[in-house]
Amino acid sequence: MKKDARRENLKSRFRGSKNWLAMGTLAATVMGPSQLAQAAVGAGGGAGSAGQATSNLPVKKFEIAAGSLEDGIKAYEQATGLSVKIDLSQGNLAGFQTKGVNGVYSVEDGLRLLLEGTGLSYAAQGTTTMVVGLKRSESVDVTASMPDTISMNKFTQPLIETPQTVEVVPQFVLHEQQNTTLRDALRNVPGISMAAGEAGAQGDNLTIRGFTARNDIFLDGIRDFGSYYRDSFNYEQVEVLEGPAGVQFGRGSTGGVINQDSKVPTADQFVNFGASFGTDATRRVTADVNEPLNDFMSGAAVRVNAVGTAGGVAGRPFAENSHYGIAPSLTLGLNSQTRGTISYFHLTESDTPDYGLPWLFNKLSPANRHAYFGFPDSNNLRADVDILSGRLVHNFSEHAQIHSIARWANYNRKAQITEPQICSNASQAIPVGGFVSALPTSSVTGGLCTYTPTTPADQIMVNRNQITVKSVEGDLWDQTEVTARFKVLHLRNDFVGGVEGGQEISNPIRTTFKGVTPTNLANPNPQDPFSGTGTISSITHVKSQSVGLYFVDTLHLGRMFDLSGGVRWDYFDTRFSQYVPTGATPPTVASQEVDQPSYRAAFVFKPNSHGSVYFDYGTSFNPSAESLSLSVSTSILPPEQNETYEVGAKYSLMGERLLLDGAWFRTTKQNARETDPTNSNNIVLAGDQRVQGVQASAIGRLPQGTDLVLGYAYLDSEVLSSQFFPTSVGYQLANVPKQTFNAFLTRNVFARVKGGFGANYVASRTASSTVPFMPLTFGPLTSYTDPVSGTQKNGYEVLSTGMKQNPGYWVFNAMISRPVTDRLELQANLYNLANRFYIDQPHPSHLIPGAGLSALIAANFRF
Repeated sequence: MKKDARRENLKSRFRGSKNWLAMGTLAATVMGPSQLAQAAVGAGGGAGSAGQATSNLPVKKFEIAAGSLEDGIKAYEQATGLSVKIDLSQGNLAGFQTKGVNGVYSVEDGLRLLLEGTGLSYAAQGTTTMVVGLKRSESVDVTASMPDTISMNKFTQPLIETPQTVEVVPQFVLHEQQNTTLRDALRNVPGISMAAGEAGAQGDNLTIRGFTARNDIFLDGIRDFGSYYRDSFNYEQVEVLEGPAGVQFGRGSTGGVINQDSKVPTADQFVNFGASFGTDATRRVTADVNEPLNDFMSGAAVRVNAVGTAGGVAGRPFAENSHYGIAPSLTLGLNSQTRGTISYFHLTESDTPDYGLPWLFNKLSPANRHAYFGFPDSNNLRADVDILSGRLVHNFSEHAQIHSIARWANYNRKAQITEPQICSNASQAIPVGGFVSALPTSSVTGGLCTYTPTTPADQIMVNRNQITVKSVEGDLWDQTEVTARFKVLHLRNDFVGGVEGGQEISNPIRTTFKGVTPTNLANPNPQDPFSGTGTISSITHVKSQSVGLYFVDTLHLGRMFDLSGGVRWDYFDTRFSQYVPTGATPPTVASQEVDQPSYRAAFVFKPNSHGSVYFDYGTSFNPSAESLSLSVSTSILPPEQNETYEVGAKYSLMGERLLLDGAWFRTTKQNARETDPTNSNNIVLAGDQRVQGVQASAIGRLPQGTDLVLGYAYLDSEVLSSQFFPTSVGYQLANVPKQTFNAFLTRNVFARVKGGFGANYVASRTASSTVPFMPLTFGPLTSYTDPVSGTQKNGYEVLSTGMKQNPGYWVFNAMISRPVTDRLELQANLYNLANRFYIDQPHPSHLIPGAGLSALIAANFRF
């Protein structure tokens, strides 16, 4: 009783604080910065940059008088410790005057204000240098600098000194490759492999370092858990943090997390417009408009990004992707101590989905690569995403800041997708000489599956399993963090601490269809009329409330050594109910509460300002309701536990134009959940899994217009123990290729023409961790002695087995571009030059091929 009372008290207090936090931050953002400054502690001073990517940079106190810009630059260098290079034809700043800078600003905003009215602009070059030149000149590209920081405030150190593998896909890579989706952007990161959508959750699905990351996708530091396919039109950059990061992000993050860094208003005026046309009737239009309002609310700016796109998929004749989106944002207080941003994101997606080709036992069925098994007039995938965010940053001084972001999100989804099936999946991996109690069944008739691996394709019938769901997911969240720099016993500390919490809901309604017309494997007929009869099979309501408290402190032991550590506490409370409207069965009700700490520790050695060597340790956890799904059997299970060890090094070369990094790591999942193959209601924590390996990458902006992205990962994944699937021990985990490789190189060729070439390699992947191989042929029904119970049973002897996996593949891509004028650029990209047929997104029940040879031609305008 005492425990229940304490629990209800905690929940009631949390609900109230959550609502006040969310309302307070949104209200504060809508308020002008002048009102906020009156209410803030330590009011007075200046502001940081409006750009999210620079919001976690250190702030400095500037007292630079008006006068000669040359003298102002010297004072700036003295105040910040940075070096400023001048990139002008005359080689100096003679004749330039500055209005001066006074107040507390980020290092970038201080330089921006110093250059205000001069016609000059700047670009960051690494972590220690700023380059000043003519605004929007070709010699200084302010939109395409090398990544040197992580946009989220949770990380206080420069990228090169952060003790964790962090891969950043910057804006210039997205542009050169014409990456239009999150999945395309992530192909530039080693250690990531794509996967097909699950039965009840469509959208982006992938693994990072061997573990699923479908629920580890974040938007500006807050979980973006909706099931939809993400477009890149509003990305500033994409950040991938590899390895458990429970201290920073809470539940999940076994293999790592992905953060989408959104574009926000800046102090520059520009209009960017792009139009693309390609094969398979592809057409795409994007716009990025930024308008500063310098005399309004201590400096304001408005930015609007928009996209409209439609097109097919090369090699898949009926698949079609179509969506449009808009993302307006307003920032107030660019030149003040307090800065607020309110932003809205909307995306409407209307696709003809394609779940690809069926398995035949342990390999891809002998279907034509262009075969479509769905119903193009009846199958659909529609998603409507609405996200409203309010952000607030206040500088108390050059040593202390507070950051807060509140979010309301709503994800509507409706889908009916055909999954082609031939025979049922094997429930266990039985070795040769073992026995099974029943033979595989046909997905069409429900009787015995009489096909063999050599049966001709025109004699095989395919079941068109309908995956149908209508769902609404929602999110109400607030995250508030304080960053501070101070000294204790003459040692500098960089501290970040925060509290976050909110509510997540999911309400899926699933429908089961009967009487759906099957089709032939060799000659499927997409024009068959859809004749299925649907019955609602389940109505589910899930609500999770959670709160997290965390801190990370970095202690600087002189110039060469850093020691950091962090702790987080999470409370995760989930309530689940499900009922079948056509049956007399009472609703299924379950609940789960998780009270879990996470830890992090790291040591960094910095031999010089260009490199670091580090050791990192971290933990994370996976509760049963992590993806807002629960059952009676899983509600009683404690979370899976994960820990990782990582040793790595980072180094920058060529004036910080080239960043190299490499690491060895080991991640172990203890007590992985397993489902009894003979009783789906019996789920226990009984398995251990491990992924270890090495990873290396390089990214650079080199002379002669040479840009480089290079990555390689070797993943040694293994099932260490299993209660229900002992024969799987020693086999690799599902969807974990041993090797992944990515490369893309662009370079100025001649007459301002830039050419590029790249490749991606993904090694073979298995379909299941618990059933890595499956029985293929069987003997007649006979009597045998069960080796476990010692009793006599009837069964079929397994005569042969095979690994259920799809082969590895190479894909090659190329690009060419040329600026026609200072405002117009033409670009063409070719994808899958060899028109290679490969499986891009595997699933235990279906296989989705990658796109064939395709082209995209773009015209990019800048005003």
